[in-house]
Amino acid sequence: MRIDNRELLKQLKEWSDNDETEKIVSAARLLPLSELGDEALTIIADAYIEEKEYKKAVNVLESRRERLDGDYHWHFRMGMALYFVALDVKPDNEKREDILERAQISFARCMNLNPPENVLNEAGNFLDLIESEREENEDYEENEEDQSECELYDEEEIYALEDHIEEYFGEFPTIFHEIHSPDIHCDIYIVPPTEKRDYYTLITVGMGAHIMDVPEGLSEEENGRAELLICLPKSWKIGENSDEWFWPISLLKNLSRLPINSKTWLGWGHSVDNKTPFANNTKLCGTLLVYPEDVDDGASTCKLPSGDKVNFFEVIPLYREEVDFKVDNDAHALLEKMNVSHIVDINRENVCKGYMKEGVIDSTYIHSKKIFDKKLPLDEINGCNHIAMFLHWCIEHRLHNRNFFYDNPELISDIVLGRFFDLRNLVIERTGGDLTTQYLSFLGYMFTRRYYDWNNRFDDCFYPGDVDNCAEDYFGTEKYNSEEFQDEAYMFAPFDERYYHKLSRYIDKAFDIFFNEYSDYNYKDSLPLIKKAEKIFGCKLEFQKDQNEAYYESRENVRNCKITRKYPLTFIITEIKQDEETPLERLTHILSACDEPFLFAIATARTTENILEKFYEKDSVVLKSAALKECCIDLKRFFGIKPVVLEFSEKDVNIMLPSINGEYLLLKGNQND
Repeated sequence: MRIDNRELLKQLKEWSDNDETEKIVSAARLLPLSELGDEALTIIADAYIEEKEYKKAVNVLESRRERLDGDYHWHFRMGMALYFVALDVKPDNEKREDILERAQISFARCMNLNPPENVLNEAGNFLDLIESEREENEDYEENEEDQSECELYDEEEIYALEDHIEEYFGEFPTIFHEIHSPDIHCDIYIVPPTEKRDYYTLITVGMGAHIMDVPEGLSEEENGRAELLICLPKSWKIGENSDEWFWPISLLKNLSRLPINSKTWLGWGHSVDNKTPFANNTKLCGTLLVYPEDVDDGASTCKLPSGDKVNFFEVIPLYREEVDFKVDNDAHALLEKMNVSHIVDINRENVCKGYMKEGVIDSTYIHSKKIFDKKLPLDEINGCNHIAMFLHWCIEHRLHNRNFFYDNPELISDIVLGRFFDLRNLVIERTGGDLTTQYLSFLGYMFTRRYYDWNNRFDDCFYPGDVDNCAEDYFGTEKYNSEEFQDEAYMFAPFDERYYHKLSRYIDKAFDIFFNEYSDYNYKDSLPLIKKAEKIFGCKLEFQKDQNEAYYESRENVRNCKITRKYPLTFIITEIKQDEETPLERLTHILSACDEPFLFAIATARTTENILEKFYEKDSVVLKSAALKECCIDLKRFFGIKPVVLEFSEKDVNIMLPSINGEYLLLKGNQND
């Protein structure tokens, strides 16, 4: 039978006016509540509260949360129902604390919706009762004991801060008191919207009780204390505990404890990377601290009775690219680009969209973001597929930076030997999913920079184009262009050895194109130095255009010379640098980079052993160190013998000759000697 809501509401109102709440409760047990209107349900919730059936009142109110979230009456009733539910729970039960906190949030939300004065006062009274209940809770008393070392403002300091907030930011009818405070007691003061400032201002009080570890040269009295604030639009649901509304409060509390947990300090222009978005409905994931905006002069500093100053900083949420831009440049450069409101807008313009931090060539974040934006049925890690495969290829072809992977020698060795591994998690753990120059040798970097150059996107040496071409070849043109893939077919390709070898063929082709161009340049650039070396040593030097072949040539010379009277020499030839390095530091630097083919010209010769005697006879300086000895171990592996190092300037020449015990002899002269 269909309910006549008008007749029912009329009857419920009559019972309510006559205080016949028991009749309302009896009728409610027989009614399908899902079919009732908001007003009828509100009367039923009030009746449940009056009849002390508080859990039922909570359930009725919860069914209308989404529709009545902006109604202060609803939040007041919910807070009251939750408060009395909590009283029925044993004081030593953790559940009681959770319910009391929910009640506190509901009353605070009510007070921020501009209720009449009588409701405002009543909600405030309930908040006082909630605080009293917590103080009597045994768990709370235990927390008090745990907080014996908690850093706190004294009463006079609190008064000074509250007067400052009221003078410069506005009255604060609501305070979110912290429940558990292991180090500082960080409350959040809520300043509601006014005609002058039509937005919420949330301000911490408690962070500045801890004096931060400021750098040497800065005064603790001037810079050691800080409080934070964030400005939210008047439509923000203050008091809601879902992530999409509560994250600004969590953010303020986390930032407030950062100086304690990390033994650091926060000041103007500092940025903090949260790594992940603050909530599912925004891509904001970092913060910048600036002086408060839209306030009178003097708002940024509060003087305590002791004479110490507490600095107030406003928190501006940032996008990933904005955080990276700030780190690579500075806060001033970012603020010049940020012509945006200081009031939080979770969908505001990203002023650094498309920016990549220094050294970053490609980023998983850019590709994974497409998975979320287009709701693709893929795991987030698929955004790293083509990056991990490219890095795998670079390692396999010895174009990686050995030092970067020093803690994975077995993995690297296996890849060099042709075994396939999933490097995606390693990439994500090391640099957050970025392909950076830190991964690569000099040659690897030069190739990668050329291969990723968007100015060359229409030629045969462009990796993003090859990634797409490989996916189209794998799926077929029709499926590649299907609506299912939404122009992102490359992320649907499998991450396995078979597909890796398919993509490798594209990279092989591109590297051949690059290497031919670059080795010709390197050969022409190195010829004058090779000629000078031949003149000094009086022998013919063999210089390989393919520098990798120089390694194999040198090792072959060592093997052949064992059965002849010829003596193999490997020469590393470079120009003398006018820098502050000592000869030992310079030599160590050269030898430690001996596997970087394009940093130096590498030549080989077969000659008699006594060719070096005339050099050994001259005055020399012995170069030796532990670092140099370590380099010599690698040199044996690369060349089969320790190389002679030649350095040239227009007139001078340095000859560094290896000795038996791992030292080097430095001889200086000029090209006319």
